[in-house]
Amino acid sequence: MEKLLHFAVHFLFGDGTMSGEPVPPIFLNCSSIFIFGKDEKYASCPIENGTDPCYLLKEVHRAKEFRTYFLAILPIVLSVIACLLNIGYLMAQLKCFSQEKTSFKKRQVFLISRSLSIILANLLFYVVVIVWKANGFVYTSAMIFILIGGINFLSVTGTYIGLTILLYTAIVHQFWYMTKLTLTHCWLIIGLIWILSTASSVCIGLWGATLFYPESAPISCSFESCQQPLAIIIVVGLSICYGTVIVLYIAMMTRLHRLVRKSSLVQSRSKSNSMTAMKRLGLNMITFAVGSVPILIVCIVALANLRDLSSLGEGCKSPCKTFLHSSLFVEVEILASVAAIVWIIAMIADPVINILADKKLRGVFAKHITRVSQRMRRASTKTTISTDDQ
Repeated sequence: MEKLLHFAVHFLFGDGTMSGEPVPPIFLNCSSIFIFGKDEKYASCPIENGTDPCYLLKEVHRAKEFRTYFLAILPIVLSVIACLLNIGYLMAQLKCFSQEKTSFKKRQVFLISRSLSIILANLLFYVVVIVWKANGFVYTSAMIFILIGGINFLSVTGTYIGLTILLYTAIVHQFWYMTKLTLTHCWLIIGLIWILSTASSVCIGLWGATLFYPESAPISCSFESCQQPLAIIIVVGLSICYGTVIVLYIAMMTRLHRLVRKSSLVQSRSKSNSMTAMKRLGLNMITFAVGSVPILIVCIVALANLRDLSSLGEGCKSPCKTFLHSSLFVEVEILASVAAIVWIIAMIADPVINILADKKLRGVFAKHITRVSQRMRRASTKTTISTDDQ
């Protein structure tokens, strides 16, 4: 019975030796993992002496599994969750924005900008997946992926920096914050952040994709004179952005902590505001670190292996190229998967942490969830009644 079941599984899925077709001699030692109808194209590839073809075949399958589950299915599921959460969070923010005083709106505009950036990044992520599935992962899809990541990272980083300075100013220089800093100034700062983020990301996307697809890129970029210096500049730039935010957070929290310790000389309301600002700064720092540190590590690892990774873009795409460089493709899939998953997890964590940290937002968000669930129940009840009447 077990043998019959084993035969049926292999026959239906077209792999192994049960299909009735002979396994190519080069893959006789790994016939159990050979997939008929798909792996025959690798049999004629020129393999160097001492290289195990079965190892290369395993790596090809491994790369495809990573690409399917960790670079497509899981990121898409997480992206849908992130998009829905941030849309709900944005609606709650807009509701609060219309009810708040001008001084509180200054903080809200930065949070609204961050939510819009995350929603836009999620929508463009679906564009990357469509382009990737239509044409494969080529220069164009790599450029769009880097462009989206750059805009999201830089715009979110800019809003983190702006919001950190804003919170600090609201506590330490309260008079200047209330009288001199207007809502228009905040909108202008956000506009400048988006312009600089977009311009920088376009450059990073156009030249950054040449690191992996130098021959198909419309821009000439050799390894020694262009690719390697560009990769170093990108990693150093990301490190500076990350370091700036963390240093600002630590400096602001240290200053606010000192202010709280001297609270006996100030009003209790000021102390309460300082504690709230410290809590928000701490939570924002955790969110930023969760999303940024792993991506920075991925960039550093990619830079260390840039010479090998850039060789994948040399020459025409072919089954033999994928087969012979399967180990490198596994490394690329792992790096891209980790970057995408961590990036989207940070998008999920951002609204969750900010909603939990803000009592008013938490109440508005809960009301929206309740209304949506009630509407869904009413709709399902109406559907049930109409079905019964028929």
